[in-house]
Amino acid sequence: MTDQPPPPGDTSAAAFDLMFLRTRAAQCRLTDEDLTALTGIPTADWGTHLTPHTLPAATLLALARALDTSPESLLRASEHASRRSVPGVATHATVLHAALLEVGRIHPDDLACALQWPPHHLKRAATALAAHLDQPSSPHRLIHTDTTIHLTCVPGLLTGTQRQNLYNTGHTAASLAPGEAAALTRLLHRTTCGLTPDLPADQIPRLANRRLLAPAGKQPAPHPDVL
Repeated sequence: MTDQPPPPGDTSAAAFDLMFLRTRAAQCRLTDEDLTALTGIPTADWGTHLTPHTLPAATLLALARALDTSPESLLRASEHASRRSVPGVATHATVLHAALLEVGRIHPDDLACALQWPPHHLKRAATALAAHLDQPSSPHRLIHTDTTIHLTCVPGLLTGTQRQNLYNTGHTAASLAPGEAAALTRLLHRTTCGLTPDLPADQIPRLANRRLLAPAGKQPAPHPDVL
């Protein structure tokens, strides 16, 4: 890196923040072909070949300009340095990924509340995580709508037989968020006891969208699939 001064600070303990880089690329509408042309390194090889030592300073500056950011923002502490940093420090996208591995399908409002995040933090983390997972090496994809956020498997990785074998062990295809499980359990109890359903109004469309409520009837009732 002799044609331009390196970014401020010691880059010997730095690496490219690939998650941030891909997020910025998605926001700037840059394709994998564009990124390969900018860096000279195929995006599939970035994990092992894209480092501050392999990318000339002039190329780094051109990449930063294309991503409308600074060269410094494209770098992060290396994994070795991160292990020596304060425990528990992680990006919002990483925390979101860990949370979705814990609970499965969940309503975005419930998740934001559980993580103690304002809604815009969740939205920003979901955008970053979706961009990070949208690569050939990841078996996950992120589904994020107004009523649900969850991880799903890339189609075609499992055969129908493999998937059915997994379900035959007693596992279900999807899990309920804690709020959904509590509301459905309360509804089942009151239905069984012949009591009037007492679901909050804001819970009804959420449960209906999950096929947990019967599609017709004046009063909320469990969907036949639930029963």
